[in-house]
Amino acid sequence: MAPPTATVVFLAHDRRDDLRLSLTRTLEGLDYDRSALDVIVVDNASSDGTAEMVEAEFPEARLIKRTSNRGVSGWNDGFAEARGDYVLALDDDCHLPPDGLRRAVAEAERHDADLVSFGVTSASDSAYRFDIDEYLTGLFSFWGCAVLVRRRALEELGGYDPEIFVWGNELELMLRFYDGGFRHLYVPDVVAVHARPPRDWRAGPIPEREYRMNAHNLAYIAAKLLTPRDAVGALVAQLARTAGELIWMRTAALRAFVDALRGFAHGLRRRRPVRREVSRTYGRNFVGFANPWRIAPSPLLLARDALFSSRRAIGEHRRRDAWLAERARFYPAGWSSPEAERIDVLDFTSGRATRGGRG
Repeated sequence: MAPPTATVVFLAHDRRDDLRLSLTRTLEGLDYDRSALDVIVVDNASSDGTAEMVEAEFPEARLIKRTSNRGVSGWNDGFAEARGDYVLALDDDCHLPPDGLRRAVAEAERHDADLVSFGVTSASDSAYRFDIDEYLTGLFSFWGCAVLVRRRALEELGGYDPEIFVWGNELELMLRFYDGGFRHLYVPDVVAVHARPPRDWRAGPIPEREYRMNAHNLAYIAAKLLTPRDAVGALVAQLARTAGELIWMRTAALRAFVDALRGFAHGLRRRRPVRREVSRTYGRNFVGFANPWRIAPSPLLLARDALFSSRRAIGEHRRRDAWLAERARFYPAGWSSPEAERIDVLDFTSGRATRGGRG
């Protein structure tokens, strides 16, 4: 039988050489049936000749040229043109292993999943896992550099929220995704390769722009999509977390405090709350919305680590590990050891969070 059709959509901005490698690995490296595969590149107003390179070197790829950079929602232009049964969204500096797409589609068919997320490693350090070592998404979100989605789900959801330029767009999509009754499948042993280097936690705190934008976007998403009680709880948690980070983030934390309030006000203007059971599950169990004092160590330990250690060490306290262990059904991989990894699914079709999968 012929495999389901698939469209790969790359979003590119000023990373011409990275995109060249990613396109080569996709068009020449994937073992997917070529008659069932097509590729779209959305150029987000690059100034380094990215579009010209695609036209000259990859004529088999459809090119969409944008005149302005609209961030991650630029993917929506490619989603609108996709004709495959599945859409594989990739960053310009990311690719799947040769058997990755074939295995992901097969698992999606087997588990009747609407979205498949992957493990993500660094091209410069294969032992580093972004989805475990840097930002543990679990079944609540995914690393947006690589994700497979059924086209019908994208058509219903409308893609990424254009109000989010970057960071947090995956979380916003997943809340609407679960609210729509769709099913998420996590396949950690299909590992996407991301050209981004591992974060060096010893080099200092998170860059201010990233830190502040994350604070804004988390508060925006909470206000837009959570029920009133959960939204307020998420905002209080965000402000408390930011206050606790004043020691090492200093003025950036003060500014992020204001950013969170602005993001919350922005979200209130675009209110579209999800079902109560989806909201409550996220409010209680998603690490970005939950009460930080149940996850973080005591203020004295925070102060000690901020003064004498790296920020990376703060996330390794037993209190956080215990909190994640209690929620292993939502964080099936990585909180304790690589051996904990398994294929898992999550949906809310029964009116509550339903988890399944196989080892």
